[in-house]
Amino acid sequence: MEQRNSRTLLDTCDICIAYNSLQLLQDMKRGTSIMSVVHTLLGISRGNFCRLFTDSQFLQCLVIFLSLLNLSQCLYEDQIGKFDWKQNYVGKVKYASFDSVYAAKKIIVVTEENVIAALNIRTGQILWRRLFEKGYAGQVRAFANVANGEFVSVSGNVPAIVRYWNLATGHILNEWILAERNPDRIEDVKWHIRDGKLHHILPIYNSGIEVTSYDCKSGEKLNTRNISVPFISQETKCLLAASYYICLVGNTDQAKLSYVNIFDSKSQPQLKPINAIFDSHGPYHISLVPGNVAAITVSAGNSRKKRMILFEQDPIPIPRDIEGENFLYLTTLDGKKVLLETSYNNGATRITATELSANEAQPEKIAYVTSNSLYMPKIVANDCTYQTLKAKNCKFLLASEDHSISLLHQKVVWTREEALATISAVEIVDLPISDREQAIEKEFDQTENLDVDSSWDVFGMLIRRLTSQANQMKTFIESILGLEPLQSSQRADLVRDKFGLHKIIVAVSNAGKIFGIETKRGEIIWQLRIPNIRGFDLCTKNIILYIQRGSRHFPHPAFCSLIAADKETNNGVIFSFNPINGQPLSDISRLGYRIKQSLLLHTTTDTYLRPIVLLDSDDRVHVYPDIANPIAESILNNLYIFTVNKTTGVVTGYSLQFASGNHHAHKVWEQVFNPKIQRITHVASKNPIERVHSQGRVLSDRSVLYKYINPNLVVIVTQGISAAHKGTLNLYLIDVVSGNVIYSNVHKRTKGPVHIVHSENWLVYSYYNEKSRRTEIATLELYEGKAQSNTTVFSSLSNMKLPIVERQAFIFPAYIESLQETITEKGITSKHILVALANGGVLELPWILLDPRRPINPELREEGVIPYMPEIPIHMDSIINYNQSVYRVSGIHTSPSGLESTCLVFVYGLDLFYTRVAPSKTFDLLKEDFDYYLIVIVLSALVISSYVTKKLASQKVQKQAWK
Repeated sequence: MEQRNSRTLLDTCDICIAYNSLQLLQDMKRGTSIMSVVHTLLGISRGNFCRLFTDSQFLQCLVIFLSLLNLSQCLYEDQIGKFDWKQNYVGKVKYASFDSVYAAKKIIVVTEENVIAALNIRTGQILWRRLFEKGYAGQVRAFANVANGEFVSVSGNVPAIVRYWNLATGHILNEWILAERNPDRIEDVKWHIRDGKLHHILPIYNSGIEVTSYDCKSGEKLNTRNISVPFISQETKCLLAASYYICLVGNTDQAKLSYVNIFDSKSQPQLKPINAIFDSHGPYHISLVPGNVAAITVSAGNSRKKRMILFEQDPIPIPRDIEGENFLYLTTLDGKKVLLETSYNNGATRITATELSANEAQPEKIAYVTSNSLYMPKIVANDCTYQTLKAKNCKFLLASEDHSISLLHQKVVWTREEALATISAVEIVDLPISDREQAIEKEFDQTENLDVDSSWDVFGMLIRRLTSQANQMKTFIESILGLEPLQSSQRADLVRDKFGLHKIIVAVSNAGKIFGIETKRGEIIWQLRIPNIRGFDLCTKNIILYIQRGSRHFPHPAFCSLIAADKETNNGVIFSFNPINGQPLSDISRLGYRIKQSLLLHTTTDTYLRPIVLLDSDDRVHVYPDIANPIAESILNNLYIFTVNKTTGVVTGYSLQFASGNHHAHKVWEQVFNPKIQRITHVASKNPIERVHSQGRVLSDRSVLYKYINPNLVVIVTQGISAAHKGTLNLYLIDVVSGNVIYSNVHKRTKGPVHIVHSENWLVYSYYNEKSRRTEIATLELYEGKAQSNTTVFSSLSNMKLPIVERQAFIFPAYIESLQETITEKGITSKHILVALANGGVLELPWILLDPRRPINPELREEGVIPYMPEIPIHMDSIINYNQSVYRVSGIHTSPSGLESTCLVFVYGLDLFYTRVAPSKTFDLLKEDFDYYLIVIVLSALVISSYVTKKLASQKVQKQAWK
């Protein structure tokens, strides 16, 4: 009996040693005590636990078990999720399908961000998500469900990758590669998945169509057949609608429709005049009707109306015109073809169903909903439980024009704001003061009124003081009696905190949607929608967001302006709004000119509003808003502006002039980069809110090396091909006022992606070294020398002395997606570089590791400078998002807080992550575990001892006087 008990204890000890420390940490995060974890681990009751605890062998086991706790380091339990939050997104939905095989139903979505994910049908939360490669290499080109809860996807181009998935877990069951024989024709290839077979359809110009079939799961080639279609050419537009391959031959009134059933071996290509089907004049346009039935829509000319053609044995035109703004979805219910038509009008969404097999069937309304979350939605998937067209039985997944997706089941069940996956502009704005502080501001408002006697000012101050005291007394009585006070114009939690850590994030997406997100929990406070806008650059899709007035100028509200381009005319669009509550401050202004450049002035009007200067394509200067014209005109003759045209490679500098009521821009200088040799890829300037605390750097001999701080310095990066057909990267530092090239550098056998950080007198940029096949980070530091050219004001026109450039390069052992520097209010805190990694981590890199003055010779030491090492290490404890991976990072935005030691960080991309960092530690803030009781006791003891010592000293002096 004793041996059996001893063996049980040894088995228990083995379990202790093998216990996963990560599971222990998860249990402790949930608030479980160590004793409870041991109880659960050993599987014994508390009474038996107490009896075992006295055994010496169990004590040895417990010592080994507790020693495991020292093997892991992490955040404190009360810090996880306290200062940071993360949100996951999937992007704009391209394909979707309802999964009803398993008991826990889900929705499988494929997005334009090359993501396949499963959403919970009840809440819309992501159950699992899989990310593919960026660009064409990961683009999903086909997707379909197959039997037994599995589905197939085709992604990539050359080669195409076919994956066989499990719906429940999102695991890949099989993967095989399909090589393309015609890589130049990849855009013409069509894919179709049917009955567990994958069909590869390739049109051959002036010949026909080649259809190759494969087994979806194994990748085995089944057969290949050719269909003769001699009238297919490079100008022919072709669509694959279910099993029919349909082409529009020609575009005029003599145009014809060609169609063939690619899965019917007896089917022959048919060619019919389109005017016999659609009684209208060309030019004609065809588009695919989504769904599982072969159908297309045909429109003629610029008409908004279109006609649908259903394909069976012959094309069957539907004798009803369809409005151009309505979205169609064709499905099969109970063996009948049903057309679902979605219309949007004044915020109301209506879904109507029409049975196409019935003669002259009237549309039947099956869903009607009014919701602010829907904007011009279209059906991407539907699920009717009982195969009947009733609203209570049908679920619809709707994708709106603003990239949001919603589940509609009699009402909007949930909505996901997927526009946040494509953010292009971000600003972090201070919250306003509370109502009580606003009353104090009004009470002590010292605004002078020349029309009122000074004695009345004193009387007015007295009245305001008495009114404020009465309001405070009223609030105090209401709180005692439990009465609810009158509702304020602002939310109680949306007020500025003591240290300026609670702010609001204003984010603008590529879809033209503006969001207001509070920083404490990541809640979306408000959202605005601006239709028909896009970024100025089609590649970067950048939209400009300016803060013209913050929230610190009570009673004037905060003022933000968004500048973009119109989708149709490319003219400028300006929209102003309040960033705190999202209220529009002006109508959407669609300008009559194209914006070439914009500039936010540093001066303000009487209402603390900073004007915006706009330069149009005709070199005319405009000021927004118009009331700021007098302020702008007073400084306009001393302003300079520059433009960069990446297409032509021309960089131009202008001086702004004001004469006889007209604002003009006069060309001062011009730099031309031949786009055939080197193409401009990046332009980086300094952060306009940055402050430089120290103007120099103290050397070891106590001399000062002064920084070259040029606010007009801009970095321009070009990429090209050398004579040896190798990639080159050229870096230029240009003063955009004088046009002088301050410094230039060439990196041979390198390529992008390039990421740049330009701050103070230094520059950090990353690139890929093709020769060594690795990512490298290069740093530059500019100094004037040991004497300053001008100790008061920097001038680009008078300063002709080139700076001293210190430079160095380092090896970085990871792929970089974005770079950004930390920023604080006064610039006293040390600078750190935030690096977004491809594995989902965000690394906080101290500047001391990137210092270009790190000596190669370790004997040459300098204070604050460590010896040079070629490789920069990545410490896991420097990952600021620990295990909350953030993928597809497109940018990092940093903002100062009220504390000089703390910087607010917002990382955006496919995921959103917010946190705060302290590069120099929290030197201006007490720690959370600060012992207040101890300091109170010590101070009290010092005060009492000083008082007692004072009494004793006075008594001693008195006794000595009597001697």
